[in-house]
Amino acid sequence: MRIAKSLTLPLIMAGLTTPAFAVEQGETYVGGGLGMINYEEDGVADAEPTALIGRLGYGVADNVAIEGRLGFGLTDDEVTIRGVDVDVEVDQVAGAYVVGYLPVADPFSVYGLAGLTYGELSANAFGLSFDEDDTDFSYGLGATVGLNESVSGYAEWVQYFDESSYETSALTIGANYHF
Repeated sequence: MRIAKSLTLPLIMAGLTTPAFAVEQGETYVGGGLGMINYEEDGVADAEPTALIGRLGYGVADNVAIEGRLGFGLTDDEVTIRGVDVDVEVDQVAGAYVVGYLPVADPFSVYGLAGLTYGELSANAFGLSFDEDDTDFSYGLGATVGLNESVSGYAEWVQYFDESSYETSALTIGANYHF
């Protein structure tokens, strides 16, 4: 028991100094994931459609990347507004971000991102469609794990839109291929 206690601190310190899976300067990656969107509007039930979100990134420095994203809706969500069933769907989402990685321990890293997002959402009721688009500052946090030398998995939360009357965020799980 005494040996286990004396080894605990050195093992923790070794884990903190081990290189983790993060982006290196000059590295390119492509990937995508399934986003579970949460659309909240004042006075309306929350809608939770899903979207497929692709990404392409480039390491501009060690642990710093620029990233572009493009996505489209997979499924819609039906909400009731004043007794009327309304289908809510993500038509498209596109954005550009700066992503900063913090290596934690091999093969894990956490990251933060900030940038601009354009999105288009549609609502359908009584055979009529209403489209709304917007552009906003976006930010988020995530974690990545190296699955092998070329593939990493990730999970993240991103606040895509945060306006006075509504907000849109997403939890996304996916994978990247690094080359």
